[in-house]
Amino acid sequence: MKRKWIALLMTSIMTVTLAAGCGSKESEEKTAENADGQVTLRVLSTMEICGQETMDLFMEENPDIKIDFTYVPATDYSAKFSAMASSDEIPDVFWTQAGYYTDQIKDGLLMNLEDALESDAYEGDMSWRETYDAQLIENLEDMAVMATGDENDCDYGVPFALTTTAVLYDKAIYDELGLEVPTTWEEFINNCEVLKNAGYTAIAQQNNSCVDWWPRLFWDQYCREEMEEEGKNFEDGSMTFQSESVRQGMEAYKELWDSGYLPENAMTADLQAVQQMFIQGKLAQILITPSKIEYIMENAPDNMELATYTFPGIADLPARSLGGSSNIWAINAETEYPDEALEFLKFVTSRTNYNTNPILKYTVSGLKGVEKEPEVQEVLEAFEAASANGFIPDIYVPVTVSTEIKTAFMSDLIPNYLNGTYDLDYVCDELQTLYDDYLEANQ
Repeated sequence: MKRKWIALLMTSIMTVTLAAGCGSKESEEKTAENADGQVTLRVLSTMEICGQETMDLFMEENPDIKIDFTYVPATDYSAKFSAMASSDEIPDVFWTQAGYYTDQIKDGLLMNLEDALESDAYEGDMSWRETYDAQLIENLEDMAVMATGDENDCDYGVPFALTTTAVLYDKAIYDELGLEVPTTWEEFINNCEVLKNAGYTAIAQQNNSCVDWWPRLFWDQYCREEMEEEGKNFEDGSMTFQSESVRQGMEAYKELWDSGYLPENAMTADLQAVQQMFIQGKLAQILITPSKIEYIMENAPDNMELATYTFPGIADLPARSLGGSSNIWAINAETEYPDEALEFLKFVTSRTNYNTNPILKYTVSGLKGVEKEPEVQEVLEAFEAASANGFIPDIYVPVTVSTEIKTAFMSDLIPNYLNGTYDLDYVCDELQTLYDDYLEANQ
Protein backbone atom coordinates (compact mmCIF):
# COMPACT_ATOMS: atom_id res chain seq x y z
CA MET A 1 0.00 0.00 0.00
CA LYS A 2 1.10 3.60 -0.40
CA ARG A 3 3.58 4.83 2.16
CA LYS A 4 1.54 7.78 3.50
CA TRP A 5 -1.38 5.68 4.59
CA ILE A 6 0.90 2.97 6.00
CA ALA A 7 2.84 5.57 8.01
CA LEU A 8 -0.34 7.10 9.28
CA LEU A 9 -1.63 3.67 10.27
CA MET A 10 1.44 3.00 12.39
CA THR A 11 1.01 6.23 14.36
CA SER A 12 -2.75 6.26 14.82
CA ILE A 13 -4.19 2.77 14.74
CA MET A 14 -3.42 2.15 18.41
CA THR A 15 -5.58 5.09 19.49
CA VAL A 16 -8.90 4.24 17.92
CA THR A 17 -11.67 1.71 18.35
CA LEU A 18 -12.77 0.72 14.87
CA ALA A 19 -16.46 0.92 14.10
CA ALA A 20 -18.23 -2.32 13.33
CA GLY A 21 -18.81 -2.97 9.65
CA CYS A 22 -16.65 -3.25 6.56
CA GLY A 23 -12.94 -3.82 7.02
CA SER A 24 -13.48 -6.89 9.23
CA LYS A 25 -12.34 -10.29 7.95
CA GLU A 26 -15.45 -11.82 9.49
CA SER A 27 -17.31 -11.15 6.25
CA GLU A 28 -16.07 -12.72 3.03
CA GLU A 29 -18.58 -10.86 0.85
CA LYS A 30 -17.19 -7.34 0.82
CA THR A 31 -18.16 -6.23 -2.65
CA ALA A 32 -20.17 -9.00 -4.12
CA GLU A 33 -22.90 -9.91 -6.54
CA ASN A 34 -25.30 -12.46 -5.11
CA ALA A 35 -27.19 -15.19 -6.90
CA ASP A 36 -30.04 -12.79 -7.75
CA GLY A 37 -27.67 -10.34 -9.42
CA GLN A 38 -27.91 -7.79 -6.59
CA VAL A 39 -24.69 -5.81 -6.23
CA THR A 40 -23.39 -4.96 -2.75
CA LEU A 41 -21.56 -1.66 -2.40
CA ARG A 42 -19.51 -0.86 0.67
CA VAL A 43 -19.98 2.73 1.87
CA LEU A 44 -18.15 4.63 4.62
CA SER A 45 -19.44 7.90 6.08
CA THR A 46 -18.54 10.12 9.03
CA MET A 47 -21.67 12.23 8.61
CA GLU A 48 -24.81 11.57 10.61
CA ILE A 49 -26.86 13.11 7.79
CA CYS A 50 -25.40 10.56 5.39
CA GLY A 51 -26.26 7.63 7.59
CA GLN A 52 -28.42 4.55 7.45
CA GLU A 53 -31.56 6.58 6.62
CA THR A 54 -29.94 7.75 3.38
CA MET A 55 -28.77 4.23 2.58
CA ASP A 56 -32.30 2.89 3.09
CA LEU A 57 -33.81 5.54 0.82
CA PHE A 58 -31.34 4.70 -1.92
CA MET A 59 -32.03 0.97 -1.64
CA GLU A 60 -35.78 1.60 -1.85
CA GLU A 61 -35.25 3.38 -5.16
CA ASN A 62 -32.57 0.96 -6.35
CA PRO A 63 -33.51 -2.57 -5.21
CA ASP A 64 -30.79 -4.10 -7.38
CA ILE A 65 -28.09 -2.47 -5.21
CA LYS A 66 -27.49 -3.33 -1.56
CA ILE A 67 -25.48 -0.98 0.68
CA ASP A 68 -23.10 -2.41 3.28
CA PHE A 69 -22.78 0.72 5.41
CA THR A 70 -20.17 1.70 8.00
CA TYR A 71 -20.32 4.85 10.12
CA VAL A 72 -17.21 6.11 11.89
CA PRO A 73 -16.84 9.37 13.88
CA ALA A 74 -14.86 12.03 12.04
CA THR A 75 -12.18 12.00 14.74
CA ASP A 76 -11.52 8.31 14.00
CA TYR A 77 -11.60 8.56 10.21
CA SER A 78 -7.85 8.79 9.67
CA ALA A 79 -7.05 5.58 11.53
CA LYS A 80 -10.08 3.76 10.13
CA PHE A 81 -9.25 4.59 6.54
CA SER A 82 -5.59 3.75 7.09
CA ALA A 83 -6.55 0.33 8.41
CA MET A 84 -8.71 -0.29 5.37
CA ALA A 85 -6.02 0.93 2.97
CA SER A 86 -3.36 -1.25 4.56
CA SER A 87 -5.49 -4.36 4.02
CA ASP A 88 -6.76 -3.37 0.55
CA GLU A 89 -10.31 -3.06 1.85
CA ILE A 90 -11.11 0.53 0.91
CA PRO A 91 -14.89 0.89 0.50
CA ASP A 92 -16.44 1.41 -2.91
CA VAL A 93 -17.73 4.86 -1.94
CA PHE A 94 -16.54 6.98 0.98
CA TRP A 95 -16.51 10.39 2.63
CA THR A 96 -13.30 12.40 2.70
CA GLN A 97 -12.05 15.92 3.36
CA ALA A 98 -9.28 18.43 2.49
CA GLY A 99 -5.89 16.95 3.49
CA TYR A 100 -7.14 13.38 3.26
CA TYR A 101 -8.49 14.10 -0.22
CA THR A 102 -5.22 15.42 -1.62
CA ASP A 103 -3.28 12.48 -0.19
CA GLN A 104 -5.81 10.04 -1.59
CA ILE A 105 -5.54 11.59 -5.06
CA LYS A 106 -1.74 11.44 -4.97
CA ASP A 107 -1.86 7.82 -3.90
CA GLY A 108 -4.12 6.92 -6.83
CA LEU A 109 -6.99 5.81 -4.61
CA LEU A 110 -9.80 7.85 -6.20
CA MET A 111 -11.75 7.37 -9.42
CA ASN A 112 -11.54 10.22 -11.94
CA LEU A 113 -15.06 11.68 -12.22
CA GLU A 114 -14.51 14.18 -15.03
CA ASP A 115 -16.61 12.30 -17.60
CA ALA A 116 -19.22 11.31 -15.02
CA LEU A 117 -19.85 14.95 -14.09
CA GLU A 118 -20.84 15.63 -17.69
CA SER A 119 -23.30 12.71 -17.72
CA ASP A 120 -26.93 12.93 -16.64
CA ALA A 121 -27.75 13.87 -13.07
CA TYR A 122 -29.81 11.46 -10.99
CA GLU A 123 -33.04 13.05 -12.23
CA GLY A 124 -31.84 12.95 -15.85
CA ASP A 125 -32.86 16.52 -16.77
CA MET A 126 -29.39 18.12 -16.79
CA SER A 127 -25.78 17.12 -16.35
CA TRP A 128 -24.56 16.19 -12.88
CA ARG A 129 -22.16 19.16 -12.93
CA GLU A 130 -24.97 21.57 -13.81
CA THR A 131 -26.97 20.68 -10.70
CA TYR A 132 -24.29 22.26 -8.49
CA ASP A 133 -23.65 25.86 -7.59
CA ALA A 134 -20.53 26.45 -9.71
CA GLN A 135 -18.47 27.76 -6.80
CA LEU A 136 -18.76 24.41 -5.02
CA ILE A 137 -17.20 22.49 -7.89
CA GLU A 138 -14.55 25.16 -8.42
CA ASN A 139 -13.65 25.11 -4.72
CA LEU A 140 -13.20 21.34 -4.85
CA GLU A 141 -11.19 21.45 -8.07
CA ASP A 142 -8.80 23.98 -6.52
CA MET A 143 -8.03 21.43 -3.81
CA ALA A 144 -7.37 18.68 -6.34
CA VAL A 145 -4.93 20.84 -8.28
CA MET A 146 -2.78 20.89 -5.13
CA ALA A 147 -2.46 17.13 -5.55
CA THR A 148 -2.21 16.77 -9.33
CA GLY A 149 -0.49 20.01 -10.31
CA ASP A 150 -2.70 19.93 -13.40
CA GLU A 151 -5.70 22.24 -13.77
CA ASN A 152 -7.13 19.85 -16.34
CA ASP A 153 -6.98 16.86 -13.99
CA CYS A 154 -8.99 17.85 -10.94
CA ASP A 155 -12.30 15.95 -10.67
CA TYR A 156 -11.87 13.13 -8.17
CA GLY A 157 -14.78 13.80 -5.84
CA VAL A 158 -18.05 15.68 -5.53
CA PRO A 159 -19.19 18.09 -2.80
CA PHE A 160 -21.86 17.18 -0.31
CA ALA A 161 -23.85 20.27 0.69
CA LEU A 162 -22.87 23.91 0.76
CA THR A 163 -20.95 23.85 4.01
CA THR A 164 -20.82 27.19 5.79
CA THR A 165 -20.34 28.24 9.38
CA ALA A 166 -22.48 30.66 11.37
CA VAL A 167 -23.23 31.30 15.02
CA LEU A 168 -26.32 29.67 16.50
CA TYR A 169 -27.42 31.54 19.62
CA ASP A 170 -30.24 31.75 22.13
CA LYS A 171 -31.99 35.03 21.47
CA ALA A 172 -33.70 34.81 24.87
CA ILE A 173 -30.29 35.11 26.57
CA TYR A 174 -29.36 38.03 24.34
CA ASP A 175 -32.61 39.80 25.23
CA GLU A 176 -32.13 39.08 28.94
CA LEU A 177 -28.66 40.64 28.89
CA GLY A 178 -29.48 43.46 26.50
CA LEU A 179 -27.12 42.20 23.79
CA GLU A 180 -27.29 42.94 20.08
CA VAL A 181 -26.12 40.72 17.24
CA PRO A 182 -22.44 41.62 16.68
CA THR A 183 -21.34 42.94 13.32
CA THR A 184 -17.71 43.65 14.29
CA TRP A 185 -15.08 41.69 16.19
CA GLU A 186 -15.10 44.24 19.00
CA GLU A 187 -18.84 43.80 19.45
CA PHE A 188 -18.43 40.01 19.39
CA ILE A 189 -15.79 40.07 22.14
CA ASN A 190 -17.85 42.50 24.23
CA ASN A 191 -20.78 40.08 24.01
CA CYS A 192 -18.55 37.17 25.02
CA GLU A 193 -17.37 39.12 28.07
CA VAL A 194 -20.94 39.91 29.14
CA LEU A 195 -21.98 36.29 28.64
CA LYS A 196 -19.03 34.99 30.66
CA ASN A 197 -19.71 37.42 33.50
CA ALA A 198 -23.33 36.28 33.52
CA GLY A 199 -22.23 32.69 34.12
CA TYR A 200 -22.49 31.33 30.58
CA THR A 201 -19.84 29.69 28.45
CA ALA A 202 -19.74 32.31 25.71
CA ILE A 203 -19.11 30.20 22.62
CA ALA A 204 -17.93 26.80 21.38
CA GLN A 205 -17.13 25.26 18.04
CA GLN A 206 -19.50 22.43 17.16
CA ASN A 207 -17.22 19.58 18.30
CA ASN A 208 -13.67 18.52 19.05
CA SER A 209 -12.92 17.67 15.42
CA CYS A 210 -13.24 21.38 14.58
CA VAL A 211 -10.62 22.83 16.94
CA ASP A 212 -8.70 24.18 13.94
CA TRP A 213 -11.61 26.42 12.88
CA TRP A 214 -10.53 29.37 15.02
CA PRO A 215 -6.97 29.84 13.70
CA ARG A 216 -8.14 29.22 10.13
CA LEU A 217 -10.76 31.98 10.48
CA PHE A 218 -8.17 34.31 11.96
CA TRP A 219 -5.53 33.54 9.32
CA ASP A 220 -7.98 34.37 6.56
CA GLN A 221 -8.17 37.86 8.03
CA TYR A 222 -4.56 38.41 9.05
CA CYS A 223 -2.79 36.73 6.11
CA ARG A 224 -5.11 37.76 3.28
CA GLU A 225 -3.25 40.90 2.18
CA GLU A 226 0.12 39.15 1.99
CA MET A 227 -1.17 36.05 0.25
CA GLU A 228 -3.78 37.47 -2.09
CA GLU A 229 -2.59 41.00 -2.81
CA GLU A 230 1.17 40.71 -2.42
CA GLY A 231 1.34 37.17 -3.85
CA LYS A 232 3.29 35.62 -1.00
CA ASN A 233 2.94 31.88 -0.52
CA PHE A 234 4.22 28.98 1.51
CA GLU A 235 5.49 27.00 -1.49
CA ASP A 236 8.32 29.43 -2.29
CA GLY A 237 9.01 30.38 1.31
CA SER A 238 7.86 34.00 1.06
CA MET A 239 5.36 33.00 3.76
CA THR A 240 6.29 30.68 6.62
CA PHE A 241 4.69 29.51 9.83
CA GLN A 242 6.87 32.05 11.63
CA SER A 243 5.43 34.93 9.58
CA GLU A 244 3.98 37.56 11.87
CA SER A 245 0.48 37.27 10.42
CA VAL A 246 0.48 33.49 11.01
CA ARG A 247 1.66 33.97 14.58
CA GLN A 248 -1.01 36.63 15.03
CA GLY A 249 -3.74 34.12 14.20
CA MET A 250 -2.46 31.65 16.77
CA GLU A 251 -2.09 34.37 19.39
CA ALA A 252 -5.71 35.40 18.82
CA TYR A 253 -6.79 31.81 19.43
CA LYS A 254 -4.81 31.68 22.67
CA GLU A 255 -6.36 34.95 23.80
CA LEU A 256 -9.86 33.58 23.13
CA TRP A 257 -8.94 30.52 25.20
CA ASP A 258 -7.20 32.38 28.03
CA SER A 259 -10.14 34.78 28.32
CA GLY A 260 -12.37 31.86 29.28
CA TYR A 261 -14.84 32.30 26.43
CA LEU A 262 -14.45 28.72 25.18
CA PRO A 263 -15.57 25.68 27.22
CA GLU A 264 -12.94 23.91 29.29
CA ASN A 265 -13.69 20.68 27.39
CA ALA A 266 -13.39 22.31 23.94
CA MET A 267 -10.59 19.93 22.95
CA THR A 268 -12.54 16.79 23.83
CA ALA A 269 -16.28 17.54 23.62
CA ASP A 270 -18.04 15.72 20.80
CA LEU A 271 -21.11 17.02 18.99
CA GLN A 272 -23.56 15.51 21.47
CA ALA A 273 -21.76 17.05 24.45
CA VAL A 274 -21.76 20.52 22.86
CA GLN A 275 -25.42 20.23 21.91
CA GLN A 276 -26.36 19.21 25.45
CA MET A 277 -24.44 22.14 26.95
CA PHE A 278 -26.43 24.46 24.70
CA ILE A 279 -29.84 22.90 25.32
CA GLN A 280 -29.20 22.89 29.09
CA GLY A 281 -28.58 26.65 28.98
CA LYS A 282 -24.90 26.47 29.93
CA LEU A 283 -23.58 27.50 26.52
CA ALA A 284 -24.86 30.68 24.84
CA GLN A 285 -23.52 30.31 21.29
CA ILE A 286 -22.13 27.68 18.92
CA LEU A 287 -20.08 28.22 15.78
CA ILE A 288 -21.69 25.48 13.74
CA THR A 289 -22.55 24.16 10.29
CA PRO A 290 -26.21 23.88 9.24
CA SER A 291 -26.15 20.10 9.01
CA LYS A 292 -25.42 19.90 12.76
CA ILE A 293 -28.33 21.99 14.07
CA GLU A 294 -31.20 19.52 13.64
CA TYR A 295 -30.96 17.95 17.10
CA ILE A 296 -30.94 21.37 18.75
CA MET A 297 -33.84 22.62 16.66
CA GLU A 298 -35.91 19.56 17.49
CA ASN A 299 -35.04 19.38 21.20
CA ALA A 300 -34.65 22.99 22.34
CA PRO A 301 -36.77 23.78 25.44
CA ASP A 302 -39.71 26.15 25.12
CA ASN A 303 -37.85 29.03 26.79
CA MET A 304 -35.25 29.07 24.01
CA GLU A 305 -35.53 31.31 20.97
CA LEU A 306 -33.03 30.14 18.39
CA ALA A 307 -31.45 32.41 15.81
CA THR A 308 -28.24 32.65 13.78
CA TYR A 309 -25.78 35.32 12.66
CA THR A 310 -22.71 35.37 10.45
CA PHE A 311 -19.36 35.30 12.24
CA PRO A 312 -17.54 38.68 12.03
CA GLY A 313 -13.95 39.02 10.83
CA ILE A 314 -11.32 39.60 13.48
CA ALA A 315 -9.50 42.20 11.33
CA ASP A 316 -12.77 43.69 10.06
CA LEU A 317 -12.18 42.46 6.51
CA PRO A 318 -15.21 41.02 4.68
CA ALA A 319 -15.70 37.73 6.50
CA ARG A 320 -15.34 34.60 4.39
CA SER A 321 -16.72 31.30 5.61
CA LEU A 322 -15.09 28.03 6.32
CA GLY A 323 -16.55 25.26 4.25
CA GLY A 324 -17.61 25.44 0.65
CA SER A 325 -16.79 21.92 -0.50
CA SER A 326 -15.34 20.70 2.77
CA ASN A 327 -17.36 17.46 2.79
CA ILE A 328 -16.44 15.32 -0.20
CA TRP A 329 -17.70 12.02 -1.56
CA ALA A 330 -15.38 9.88 -3.66
CA ILE A 331 -15.27 6.47 -5.32
CA ASN A 332 -12.55 3.86 -4.90
CA ALA A 333 -10.47 3.79 -8.10
CA GLU A 334 -10.47 -0.01 -7.94
CA THR A 335 -14.14 -0.62 -7.25
CA GLU A 336 -15.54 -3.61 -9.10
CA TYR A 337 -18.82 -1.78 -9.63
CA PRO A 338 -18.14 1.73 -10.95
CA ASP A 339 -21.58 2.15 -12.55
CA GLU A 340 -23.41 1.26 -9.35
CA ALA A 341 -21.05 3.41 -7.28
CA LEU A 342 -21.77 6.37 -9.55
CA GLU A 343 -25.51 5.78 -9.29
CA PHE A 344 -25.23 5.80 -5.51
CA LEU A 345 -23.11 8.95 -5.49
CA LYS A 346 -25.48 10.72 -7.85
CA PHE A 347 -28.37 9.86 -5.52
CA VAL A 348 -26.60 11.08 -2.37
CA THR A 349 -25.89 14.44 -4.03
CA SER A 350 -29.25 14.67 -5.85
CA ARG A 351 -32.16 17.06 -5.63
CA THR A 352 -34.32 13.99 -5.03
CA ASN A 353 -32.40 13.17 -1.85
CA TYR A 354 -32.47 16.74 -0.58
CA ASN A 355 -36.18 17.18 -1.33
CA THR A 356 -37.36 13.89 0.18
CA ASN A 357 -34.90 12.94 2.92
CA PRO A 358 -36.14 14.37 6.26
CA ILE A 359 -32.69 14.13 7.81
CA LEU A 360 -31.48 16.79 5.34
CA LYS A 361 -34.10 19.30 6.49
CA TYR A 362 -31.52 21.74 7.88
CA THR A 363 -28.82 21.16 5.27
CA VAL A 364 -27.97 23.84 2.69
CA SER A 365 -27.66 21.74 -0.44
CA GLY A 366 -25.61 23.90 -2.80
CA LEU A 367 -27.80 22.50 -5.58
CA LYS A 368 -30.17 24.26 -7.93
CA GLY A 369 -33.88 23.52 -7.50
CA VAL A 370 -33.99 22.62 -3.79
CA GLU A 371 -36.45 24.58 -1.64
CA LYS A 372 -36.94 24.65 2.14
CA GLU A 373 -39.97 25.32 4.31
CA PRO A 374 -40.20 29.03 5.26
CA GLU A 375 -39.53 28.49 8.97
CA VAL A 376 -36.46 26.39 8.17
CA GLN A 377 -35.26 28.85 5.55
CA GLU A 378 -35.36 31.63 8.15
CA VAL A 379 -32.96 29.75 10.43
CA LEU A 380 -30.67 28.92 7.51
CA GLU A 381 -30.43 32.50 6.23
CA ALA A 382 -27.27 33.32 8.17
CA PHE A 383 -25.57 30.20 6.79
CA GLU A 384 -26.41 31.22 3.26
CA ALA A 385 -25.35 34.81 3.96
CA ALA A 386 -22.03 33.49 5.27
CA SER A 387 -21.16 32.39 1.74
CA ALA A 388 -21.74 35.87 0.25
CA ASN A 389 -18.07 36.86 0.50
CA GLY A 390 -16.82 33.47 -0.67
CA PHE A 391 -14.91 30.77 1.15
CA ILE A 392 -11.57 30.47 2.83
CA PRO A 393 -9.55 28.07 0.66
CA ASP A 394 -9.44 24.68 2.36
CA ILE A 395 -5.68 24.70 1.92
CA TYR A 396 -4.62 28.27 2.78
CA VAL A 397 -2.19 28.42 5.64
CA PRO A 398 -1.35 24.77 4.91
CA VAL A 399 -2.35 22.98 8.09
CA THR A 400 -4.77 20.85 6.05
CA VAL A 401 -2.48 20.10 3.11
CA SER A 402 -1.85 16.53 4.26
CA THR A 403 -3.20 14.02 6.72
CA GLU A 404 0.02 14.05 8.74
CA ILE A 405 0.09 17.84 9.20
CA LYS A 406 -3.62 18.08 9.95
CA THR A 407 -3.45 15.32 12.56
CA ALA A 408 -0.41 16.81 14.30
CA PHE A 409 -1.91 20.29 14.32
CA MET A 410 -5.26 19.27 15.76
CA SER A 411 -4.36 16.48 18.16
CA ASP A 412 -1.01 17.70 19.48
CA LEU A 413 0.02 21.26 18.66
CA ILE A 414 -3.26 23.09 19.30
CA PRO A 415 -4.16 21.54 22.67
CA ASN A 416 -0.62 21.74 24.01
CA TYR A 417 -0.26 25.33 22.86
CA LEU A 418 -3.51 26.40 24.47
CA ASN A 419 -2.74 24.69 27.79
CA GLY A 420 0.75 26.23 27.89
CA THR A 421 2.82 23.08 27.36
CA TYR A 422 4.18 24.35 24.02
CA ASP A 423 5.12 27.94 23.29
CA LEU A 424 4.31 29.57 19.98
CA ASP A 425 7.86 29.32 18.61
CA TYR A 426 7.80 25.56 19.09
CA VAL A 427 4.39 25.21 17.42
CA CYS A 428 5.43 27.29 14.41
CA ASP A 429 8.75 25.47 14.07
CA GLU A 430 7.05 22.08 14.20
CA LEU A 431 4.52 23.09 11.56
CA GLN A 432 7.28 24.42 9.32
CA THR A 433 9.29 21.22 9.66
CA LEU A 434 6.26 19.10 8.81
CA TYR A 435 5.47 21.32 5.83
CA ASP A 436 9.06 21.30 4.56
CA ASP A 437 9.04 17.50 4.76
CA TYR A 438 5.77 17.48 2.84
CA LEU A 439 7.21 19.70 0.09
CA GLU A 440 10.33 17.55 -0.19
CA ALA A 441 8.28 14.35 -0.46
CA ASN A 442 6.09 15.84 -3.18
CA GLN A 443 8.67 17.48 -5.43
